[in-house]
Parts: sequence; structure tokens; C-alpha cells
Amino acid sequence: MASMASMASFAKTAGGIGAAVLASTALTMAPAQAQAAAKKTVIVPCSSPALATAITAANTTPALLRLAANCTYDITTAASVDDALPLITGTVYLVGGPSTTIRRNVSAGNVRLLHVAISGTLHVYGIFLINGDTPATGGGIENSGRVVLKHVTLSGNTAASDGGGVHNNTTGNVLISRSIVSGNTSTGGVGGGVNNAGVVTFQDSRVSANNAGGAGGGGLNTSAGATSRLIQSTFHHNTTTGSGGAVRNLGLTLVDHTLVERNTASVSGGGIFNQPPGAVTVRVSAIRLNTPNNCFPLNAIPGCRN
Repeated sequence: MASMASMASFAKTAGGIGAAVLASTALTMAPAQAQAAAKKTVIVPCSSPALATAITAANTTPALLRLAANCTYDITTAASVDDALPLITGTVYLVGGPSTTIRRNVSAGNVRLLHVAISGTLHVYGIFLINGDTPATGGGIENSGRVVLKHVTLSGNTAASDGGGVHNNTTGNVLISRSIVSGNTSTGGVGGGVNNAGVVTFQDSRVSANNAGGAGGGGLNTSAGATSRLIQSTFHHNTTTGSGGAVRNLGLTLVDHTLVERNTASVSGGGIFNQPPGAVTVRVSAIRLNTPNNCFPLNAIPGCRN
């Protein structure tokens, strides 16, 4: 375990990332990998129909879509019965900031924000993704392909089933980097913040105040056969009516230089709940002040003290 001084410094760094700092970062130059992969750059005016049209075109010709600063793309008409925006089947880069928001308007009905097909790749930089609401899985994002979120705030999204913020299917791979996943809910399923059935990596990110109303995983649920990596991140104040206030694991989860603090489960594993043969590996991390206990089964996760 790291020294108290170093862990305190780490916690201050990991936990002090603010939504305004992250998602409002002005990305004056798109990431190099985005410029290299995209065939062209498209300026998207502050109009949700224009955004939908640009995504449809980018599915055919990979493009970097530069969204307007200080703009809310308020989606009032859904692209389909399930999704606010067109299904992503190609390679799409959404680049915003400062203060760029994609939001579902209630007039659009109960739809998720973004849906990535198995053939799709989605990169999102510097954007707030808020208010998705689906009777199925993935209130914010449903993914079967590849998703990269960087400097993104994913907040206030709801799924009646699994994955209030993100639902990652078995074929999916998600990287959440320097981002915030906060205030998302799975009302009757697992993974209030993220439900993972494939591969998910959190890096330098904060997962907070999410809730799972089903079996558990207030912040994150890792299904059997899935892999999750929590690296230099903070999971705090997540809740569930089941087990695993911060993390519920049935697969493989790595907790590396991460703070898991003040999460709550109604049943067990306020911090981390592991169901064998699932396995949790803890490296130089602090798991503390969780309710009713830090980890469950008690004393079964090396590196976690109850």
C-alpha cells in the first residue's frame, strides 16, 4: 500500500477533476490519431438535424466532426425508435469544446443518445453527453464496436435495464480517459454507471453518484467473461440496492492506483463485490469508508481491508 502522503496526493488529483474543466476543455486541435484516421473534417453547425446528417455521412466516409463551441445539440426528434442519433456503423470522431453538449430532449421520447454497431468506431472529445433515457440497455451509449471517450462528461442518463451511462456488449471495447461518469442510473438492471460484458478501461477518470437498482454495480458491473481495468481513477458515492456499491465483478477486474471511497450497497460489498470464479486484482489502491463493508467476500480480495 502506498504511503498516506502519496495516496492523499493521488486522491486529490484523481478526485478533483471537475466537469467544467474536463468537458469544457477547448480542443483547438483534434488529437493526432483522429486527424490521421479521418478522411476529412466537417464543421457541424449548432443544429441537431445537422449533427444527425453529418454522422450518417461519416458512416460512409470516415470524418472528424467538429461540433460548435458553447452549443447544446438538443435532440427533439429521434433518429430511430431506440436511438436519438443515427446508428454508428463506420468511423466517427465527435470533437467539441468548450461547453459542447449533446442532450436528449424529452420530446424525442425514451431513447439512448448514441449506439455503436459491431462495425463502428466512435471517438468523443470534449463533449457533455446527458439525459439519454431508454427502456432497454445503455442510456447514454450502447456499444458493440469500439468507443473512446476523452474529456467527456457522461451524466444524467438512465436505462431501465443494464448500463445507465454505458452498456458495453461482448464484442465491445471502451476506453474512458480523463472523463466523468456521474449521476447515471440503471433502474432495474446492473451497472448504474457502466455495464461491461466486453473490455472497458477507465484511465484518470471519476465515476461518482451513479445508481444501480438491480443486482448491483452502482459504478461498474463486470459480467462473467468480461475484463475491466480501473487505472488512476476514483469511484465514490455510487450506490446500489444490490451488491457492489462501486464495483460488482463476475469477470476480471484490475484496480490499479485507484481510490474506491464512500460507496454504498444495500446487500454487501459497499466498495467491491466479487462473485467467484470472478477475480479482482488490487494494486496500490485505497478502498475505504464504504458501506456496509469495503469488499465482499470479506478478506477474500488481497489488498482490500474491511
